[in-house]
Amino acid sequence: MDKILITGGKGFFASRFNEYYKDKYDIISLSKEELNITHEKEVISKIKEVNPKFIVHTAAIAYTQVCEKNPEYSFEINVTGSKNIAKASDLVKAKLIHISSEQVYNGNLEEGPYNEDTIPIPDTVYGKQKLLAEQEVSKITENVWILRFNWLFGFPEKCGKVNANIIWNVTRALLKGENMRVPSNEYRGMTYVYDLLENFYKIFEIPFGIYNTGSENNLSTYNVAKIILEEMNLSHKINEILIRDEERFKERKRDLRISNLKLENNGIVFLETEEAIRKCVKDFGFEI
Repeated sequence: MDKILITGGKGFFASRFNEYYKDKYDIISLSKEELNITHEKEVISKIKEVNPKFIVHTAAIAYTQVCEKNPEYSFEINVTGSKNIAKASDLVKAKLIHISSEQVYNGNLEEGPYNEDTIPIPDTVYGKQKLLAEQEVSKITENVWILRFNWLFGFPEKCGKVNANIIWNVTRALLKGENMRVPSNEYRGMTYVYDLLENFYKIFEIPFGIYNTGSENNLSTYNVAKIILEEMNLSHKINEILIRDEERFKERKRDLRISNLKLENNGIVFLETEEAIRKCVKDFGFEI
């Protein structure tokens, strides 16, 4: 079995990766308690010890509010930590998958979908740090795939934590009998985590480079939320649960849509968001 070291091992994606690929790869999954990625010597020592063929670097401070309030702290994780992983990866001649984000496009004024040739113009601390991390990692090692994930979704599971995501946010509001404000001026891809996992091994076989990664979508976030309830056979709950928020992003539509053509040309195809929602609801038997 090829050996994979994955950082951020308790995270939403990494925890599911560990379970999904446990029989295909020898996975060494390290949480922040097991590896402080801001300490260069510790990172190099651990990665030399493990000597993996692949490193999947998922560890990050992804909460935008945390980054805005504590930019120095998030910089250490998002930029310095990523540089340390890249240095260690290069030393042991591992192949690195560096997880970046659609948020690098969040300041672009032209409408999406954005491709990898679009010059990213991030306007948040998180987006700026993710773009800087991409640039720094690329200087350190040539053996790197940089994947710009969009918004992953899925339900809670025993194998790992769940982050705030579109399908769980709607489901939680439904279970609690609460309203949920959903922006109608936001457009972004949303990817079923298991659709991503089913395709992930193919990344190891394509040329190194930057890739937009995840489902394409031309529906507003509000309309995606409606589809979730419709797929659950709860159309009658739409007006009760969902509040159409037309004020948020009213001044400038939030457009984070990505084009996946580069990955598609390499044989990696994702479901569009609407179909991915349908698959997720069916997989978890959530039709009511």
